[in-house]
Formats: sequence, structure tokens, C-alpha cells
Amino acid sequence: MLHPLFSIGFRPFFLAAGWFAALWVLLWVSHLFTGTPSLGSLHPILWHGHEMLFGFAAAVIAGFTLTAAQNWTGLATTTPARLAALVGLWCLARLGFLFPEFIPLGLTSLVDLSFFPLLTLLIARVVLQAGNRNNYVLIAVLAGFALLNLAMHLEFHGRLPGIGMPALQATVYLATLLLVFMGGRVTPSFTRGRLPDLRVQQWPWLDWSTLLVTFAVVPGYFWLGQDPLLAPLLLLAAGLNLIRMLAWRPWGTWRVPLLWVLHMSYSWIPIGFGLQAAHLLGAPVSWSIGVHALMIGALGGLTLGMMARVALGHTGRPLKAHPMITMGFVLLTLAAVTRLGMDVTPLWGALLLASGLLWAGAFGVFAAFYTPILLAPRKNP
Repeated sequence: MLHPLFSIGFRPFFLAAGWFAALWVLLWVSHLFTGTPSLGSLHPILWHGHEMLFGFAAAVIAGFTLTAAQNWTGLATTTPARLAALVGLWCLARLGFLFPEFIPLGLTSLVDLSFFPLLTLLIARVVLQAGNRNNYVLIAVLAGFALLNLAMHLEFHGRLPGIGMPALQATVYLATLLLVFMGGRVTPSFTRGRLPDLRVQQWPWLDWSTLLVTFAVVPGYFWLGQDPLLAPLLLLAAGLNLIRMLAWRPWGTWRVPLLWVLHMSYSWIPIGFGLQAAHLLGAPVSWSIGVHALMIGALGGLTLGMMARVALGHTGRPLKAHPMITMGFVLLTLAAVTRLGMDVTPLWGALLLASGLLWAGAFGVFAAFYTPILLAPRKNP
């Protein structure tokens, strides 16, 4: 069991991400409604946001980048021992945030803050050695996660009070940038490979414009904050991402679950940016709704879809979604829609609970179905 599990990056990290996503949101819902688990001195919103981004999303990012960089360069990104050590650091950090009253925060910070720098070094080593210039931007994005994680820990320790929330929102945007970067590669590529008659369109100028404008949202937010002056930039990012997505002809993918989930999830990026712009311009929608459109709809959906496909392809299995996984894709989409509904109905408590349970159900289905696949040796072609 150990050799297949630590043979390549996606195996342990996708396994960890699936179970963590399902269980941690249940803990968050439990905390909101019952006060348990106790968070000690940690701010609840920062605790929740940090663990969904630097816990769940970090595991998916590690699994995907360690695997993809190996494919891009032809060089091994890590060894089984180093991979096991990196997974161990991730697990120890999660325990520290789960039991903040019993595990010293300083120890948790030391472990957690080492994760992204080590991952960045592993990716940078092979990308730079191979001269893989198209992916140099990935090194900068991973380093950005490391810096923003440091900012959040400085808030946790009271060193830079007030930096936590801006750093959390900036991390949401940085994660969205990574989705635009990676999703913009794999979604049209996978679609073209599976449905060549669909005539997927891509234009380099549009890809780069979309990436640059989405990137500009990060410093734009740091400079302006939640100011109406940020709205035009958010609307531009929404518009470019929408045009880019429509060029991939998403309406033609509905018969292929492993494709439509990627297109559906990418659509939440322009929706999220658009909702935040609407909030800044005075519309009766909350800022948080835009955040959750980006994080539940886009981050949740794209990661679930990519994990499902990558795990099948890299273990030698047919690229066809099991009905259980298709159900997981539907549950995740419903979780995003339900969370947005909190702005238009007084039943916010029921919708919050429903959204959390739908999210947990989606990733629970993935974790239960893919655990045997991720632990088993690769099938012969």
C-alpha cells in the first residue's frame, strides 16, 4: 500500500484533500450551530478560511503541481520519502488547527509555514532545470501563497493585527488566478481531446489578457480594498473570463460529466467577480456571496473535476465518470447555488446548513469512491 500511495504526488494529496474537504466543513457547520469544536483564541472566519485555502486547496495544489510538473519536464519532482514528509507536514498542521487549545500555536505555525516554501522549491527545481519558461509563473504563484500564509499567521499571533482578512481575500484571488491559469489549460485541452468535433476555440491574446487582468485583481484589492473603484477591474476580469469560457463551447459537453463539471465550475469565476463588483456598486448582494461563488463553485468544482479525471488517467483507468462521481458533481453545483441563495431568502441558517452538507456529500462521495483507486497500483494499459 505504501509504495503506490507515495509513488507520485497526486495520490496522497488527493486522498487527503477529499476526506479533509468533507469532514472539515462538517466541523465548521458544527462550530457555527453548536460552538464545537472550540477554536481557542483563533478568529472563527480566519480559521475557516485559512483551513479551506491552506488546508484543502493546498493539498489539491500540491498533488496537481507535483504531478503536472513531472509531466511538463520529464523530471521527478520528489521521492517517496520526501513526498511522505511533505504530506506529514500538511497533516501535522491540520491537527494543530483542529486542536488549538492543546497544541501550541507556535509549533503549528512552524509546521504550516514550511509547507508552501518546500513545495515551491520542489516545483522550481524541475521547472528551472528543464528551462520550462511557460510555467515560471507557477513558481511565483506558489511563493505568493507562502507569503500570504505568513501574513495570516502574523495575525494569529497578534503581530500584525488586521492583516488577516485582507490576506485571506487576497488568497481567494490568488487561488482564483491559479484556477484561471490551470483551468484555462486543461479545460479546453481535455474538451478538444474528447470532443474534437466541438471546435473549441482558443486565442493566445485572450488567454494572456484574461490571466493578466485576473492577476491585477490581487494588487488592486491590496491598494483599494472594498472600494467602488475596484469594481471596473472586477467587471473586466469577469467579462474576459466569460468570453474565454464561451469560446470553449461549454454547451456541447453536457453528455460528458468529466468535462461539463470543469466548464460549469469555471463559469463561477465570472459570476463571483461579477457579484463582488455588484456589491461594490451598491447592489443588494453581500461581498461574501462573491467569495463563496469563487470558492465553492469555482475552486470546489474545478478541483473535484480535475482530481476525478487526473486520478483515473494516471492510474490507467478509463476516463469515464462513475455515476456516483457524477452525483458528486451535481451535489457540488447545488452547494454553490444554495450558498448564493442565502442573499435572497431569510432562511439563511437552513441554506447554510444545506450548502455545507451538500459540499460534504460531494467530497465524501469522491473520497469513498477514489480511496481504493488512489491506494492501488496502476493498472496495466
